[in-house]
Amino acid sequence: MFAEDGVEDALERARDAAGGGGVTIMGGADTGRQLLAAGLVDELSLHVAPVLLGGGTRLFGDAQLTLEPVATVQTPNATHLRFRVAR
Repeated sequence: MFAEDGVEDALERARDAAGGGGVTIMGGADTGRQLLAAGLVDELSLHVAPVLLGGGTRLFGDAQLTLEPVATVQTPNATHLRFRVAR
């Protein structure tokens, strides 16, 4: 589902579609930064692979966040990290 009216609208539409279930929003750093800045993220999953792409958008920028580790899973191709966003 794509939303063009901002991340708040996208999240509200996703929650409606989930009918009370959990919602996962996937996207790049720009989407993540918008959701984090709006205080709409409860948990954050990061997937780190040993590939250098040469550029990109910083996920956290100047954000002042407190992240609490929830889980770490190591696989041969990536490390999967999950954090709770402390309020």
